[in-house]
Amino acid sequence: MTTDGRRVRSVARLAGPVAVLALAGALSGAAPAPAPDGQRFALLVQGTSGDPAYAALHRGWLDRLVNVLRTTYKFDAARMTVLAEQPAAGEERATADNVRAALGRLAAAMKADDLLFVMLIGHGAGEGTEARFNLVGPDLSITEWNALLKPIPGRVAVVDATSSSFPFLSGLAAPGRIIITATSSYSQKWHTVFADAFVAALESSAADADKNGRVSLLEAFTYASRLVAQHYEKDGRLATERAVLDDTGDGVGRDATSAGPDGAVAGVTYLDVLGTPTVADPELQALLVRQRELTEQVDDLRRRRLVLPAAEFDREFERLIIELSLVSRDVRRRTGG
Repeated sequence: MTTDGRRVRSVARLAGPVAVLALAGALSGAAPAPAPDGQRFALLVQGTSGDPAYAALHRGWLDRLVNVLRTTYKFDAARMTVLAEQPAAGEERATADNVRAALGRLAAAMKADDLLFVMLIGHGAGEGTEARFNLVGPDLSITEWNALLKPIPGRVAVVDATSSSFPFLSGLAAPGRIIITATSSYSQKWHTVFADAFVAALESSAADADKNGRVSLLEAFTYASRLVAQHYEKDGRLATERAVLDDTGDGVGRDATSAGPDGAVAGVTYLDVLGTPTVADPELQALLVRQRELTEQVDDLRRRRLVLPAAEFDREFERLIIELSLVSRDVRRRTGG
């Protein structure tokens, strides 16, 4: 079998058409019973604003981001670190020292199955390796950011939503990382609205393109990019920002309208965790748990596709989707679905 489509047809003969729908969902990023991928951590940083109007704007974006992660995505407050220009209760000041301390704590607390989501809101400046995200006081170079992220044992997703963020795409690129920047060239140095659009994507069910009830990082990136384009069209101005995404680790990336290998990992990376339903029937409960486990394994395998030999990927993929289909069939039989 050389394509996912052929595997789906093969499994159809084993488990019937409803199983194919569940399986097709797993292949596209949808999940018959979405599963947790370890613990989720967040580092949210609102840097220096330089202007009262920007301070209010950026603070508003940060507050919305914190709210949506806590309410919609059910992040544990103990696993969220918020650094701000003017910190509120439970937050810290957005200084280089506090960034270093926060990432040091995360490196010690996280495990290989965990996910760290980092979002930078504010201003950026500079070009190449000299590009900076503007913190309160001295900034950190891209090299320093990269060195601080390197000890993190889990997966890492970074959204640099600032002006002059483009150098962070290649500067932070590495296997196991998803890097999104608000700009796609050194010339894009003006204030950006991508942070507003990205938070809006996390807030809106309209960003869920495959209608699986979850918004992947790829879907959030795509939806936010569309909102940014609409913002400039509405204002009658040429866009001064264009977001790009890299998840292959090569630091090249692509925008939301271009084709390319980037996006496969982000498409199966979610900030939420949907647990297994609890039922009274112990045998059905065991099936639901196994369905969730297999879905998680399929997503994890797809995230590792680029680093696995093709034959190994195909062999493991086929094994997992056949078992997933059969378990899903048994779930349907016990529920009458």
